[in-house]
Amino acid sequence: MSIYLSRLLLNPRSRRVISELTHPYEMHRTLMRAFPSATDDTKLKARDEFGVLFRADVDDPGSAVNVLVQSLVEPDWSFLDGQNYLCADTEVPPCEHKDIMPACQKIQNGRRLRFRLRANVCKRVGAKGDPLFGKRVAVYREEAQRDWLIGRGRSGGYEPIGFRVGRQGEVRSRKNGRHAIHFGVTFDGTLRVSDAHALVETMRKGIGPAKAFGFGLLSLARA
Repeated sequence: MSIYLSRLLLNPRSRRVISELTHPYEMHRTLMRAFPSATDDTKLKARDEFGVLFRADVDDPGSAVNVLVQSLVEPDWSFLDGQNYLCADTEVPPCEHKDIMPACQKIQNGRRLRFRLRANVCKRVGAKGDPLFGKRVAVYREEAQRDWLIGRGRSGGYEPIGFRVGRQGEVRSRKNGRHAIHFGVTFDGTLRVSDAHALVETMRKGIGPAKAFGFGLLSLARA
């Protein structure tokens, strides 16, 4: 099995890019054009079948928008040529991808890695008398957000050992003509690998809900 990681540098002056940053489901629709249709549309969506996750990072306003796209099949980004969507004045290629599975297979238990995660941090209401019973609600308190990430790590093969809670806020988008609101939180820091196999599975599947809105991609780098 392969896991492909693409890096796209988007043109920050493009009206389309600006619009998609505001409405991430529209970016999701654009990125999905790099992949084939689902083999059985009645049972699976293409994003689920091909394991597509993405995250748009805007660390420096006015500079290129860095978008990471992870997938289980190799993407074809040629449809973006000539659309003013990619940044044209960068020192590095504005679009590239590679199979990261060989690097993932070298991860060992106990190793420390840097990580970034943009997640839809929420929980289901469990009190049966609550009018919101069974529905997802946002987690706003920072301490609870930290506990949310630590809890995911227990079954996800990692232990956060030093991280900060960064950019957070509501993300509004449109899907099939309906408005959607999700609460996003960015985590940056260091983790210790507790179960290498489980960690790779966590990377493959993503963390948390709302993945079509730019959440759930866990990116790793050397500490």
